Amino acid sequence: MGDLPTCPDCGAPQRPNLLMFDDFGWLSARYDTQRARLRDWLETVRRPVVVELGAGTAIPSARNSSHAVLRHHGGRLVRINPREPQVPTPKDVGVAMGALAALAAIDHALGK
Repeated sequence: MGDLPTCPDCGAPQRPNLLMFDDFGWLSARYDTQRARLRDWLETVRRPVVVELGAGTAIPSARNSSHAVLRHHGGRLVRINPREPQVPTPKDVGVAMGALAALAAIDHALGK
């Protein structure tokens, strides 16, 4: 498998930059920039479609973000989750499949 990547500054093992519980090593600068770009972009579009992959109900942060887009920007939701595909309104779409299989099926249906 090879050596794990290390930080060029301190030599410590690198890690994915995602927030976990009680994670005091997470650096938020990149997230903050991405969040600001998303907020700015959402202000320029009408009725965005959120494609949500694998977000469950046990830790609802991703679902909460999707629902916020629906509420504040008049968007619609395509929720892809093999066990919890339920959607908030009849105008949204829930797909009870794994992400790769569902995206491949959507791609095929669109004739890509």
